[in-house]
Amino acid sequence: MGFIENAFHPDRKRQEIWRTFSHEVGGIFISEGVSGGDEIHIPFMGHRITVSTIIEGRASRTVMTVNYSSGDFQFKIFGWGGHKVPEVDRDPFLNSEFPDLAPRVKVEFNDAKKLTSLLASAVLRELVLEAPAYFTLEAKSGSLSLDNRAHGSVYNGTITDVDHLHAAFNLLKCVLHGMEATGSASAARLLVAA
Repeated sequence: MGFIENAFHPDRKRQEIWRTFSHEVGGIFISEGVSGGDEIHIPFMGHRITVSTIIEGRASRTVMTVNYSSGDFQFKIFGWGGHKVPEVDRDPFLNSEFPDLAPRVKVEFNDAKKLTSLLASAVLRELVLEAPAYFTLEAKSGSLSLDNRAHGSVYNGTITDVDHLHAAFNLLKCVLHGMEATGSASAARLLVAA
């Protein structure tokens, strides 16, 4: 690709934004990483958060992933950004436990007690409520990820805004802190019980 074509390539702006974000958070920008595209590797709490773009067919989305074992606890939190969940679709669990989140979030989970412990963080709830765009936060066996899919797997494209990248990163960091605290609390209870 020539200089002129490269300068006006549509991905050029995203690369510049991702480089800026990488620099601001102490990460490393990698052109053509393991995912086949550009990646950012960010060290955090003894883990590595990877920011990449997943392309499936014609659809793409930005994904932040960290290898993290949540044991048997699995969940999905669907943030609706500035939009509201219709009242008839609101989650009964959130309506009763976290009414501040019910209008802006949907959840799927397998352990109400652990999810309650995680969402008890006022900082986490604030970050969820202030998220500038739709997101899906998912804990599954071996990983914790956040991407910009809306509920129902509607892709919202690649994040090309530094502030949105920071908002997603701060949310993922807060959840990782909460997961570590929940795990530590469980381990401490086991030690006390023994």
